[in-house]
Amino acid sequence: MTNSAIQLMQIDIESFGQFIQKLVREELEKIIPVQSAEKEFYTREETARLLNVSLTTLFHWNNDGTLKNTKIGNKVYYSKEEVFSKLKQVS
Repeated sequence: MTNSAIQLMQIDIESFGQFIQKLVREELEKIIPVQSAEKEFYTREETARLLNVSLTTLFHWNNDGTLKNTKIGNKVYYSKEEVFSKLKQVS
């Protein structure tokens, strides 16, 4: 058998809440990897929404070289750099 000691101390509600938040945050960070806020690639739908164009327009822009896409597996993505350079041209 092991001996365990129980220690009681007085703590205010605000400090206790902050302590609990810190513990929960640390445990969540172990489980859920922190993702960067910025994406490197956008889906076709996200790109169309950002540029305010249709998916058909994106298709034609890819064919004529205006905005090149990248295929990963069977999905089509557009690089952040390409999208924002196009955004600057449009505005």
